[in-house]
Amino acid sequence: MGAVQVVDRGSLEIVVFLTGDIDESMQSELDAALEEVSVHEPPRVVVDTHEATSLGPGGIGFLNALRARGQAEGYFVDLAAIGPAVRPALERAGWIHPVLLD
Repeated sequence: MGAVQVVDRGSLEIVVFLTGDIDESMQSELDAALEEVSVHEPPRVVVDTHEATSLGPGGIGFLNALRARGQAEGYFVDLAAIGPAVRPALERAGWIHPVLLD
C-alpha cells in the first residue's frame, strides 16, 4: 500500500511525498493530492520519491497530470530524492535521463 502526502513549505514550494507502492489503487488519493497542490498556488512543486517502492502507471499518470496542471497554472514541477526502486519507471516515462544520474 502506498501513500501520498502534500506538505506546504510556505511561499517557496510544495513538497509531495510518495511512499510505498504508487499504483492505480491510489487514484482517489492521487487526485486529491493534485487538487490540494492547486489550492496552495505554489511557485514550485517538488516530488520526493525516496520512500516509494514502486511507481506504476497510476503514479506516472499523477506526475504527468501534475506537470500539465503546473504548466497551465504557472508552477514548476521537479523531482527530488529519487528512490532507486522507481528510477527505472521514471526513466521509461521520460522524467529523468539515465545519463544524468549515473
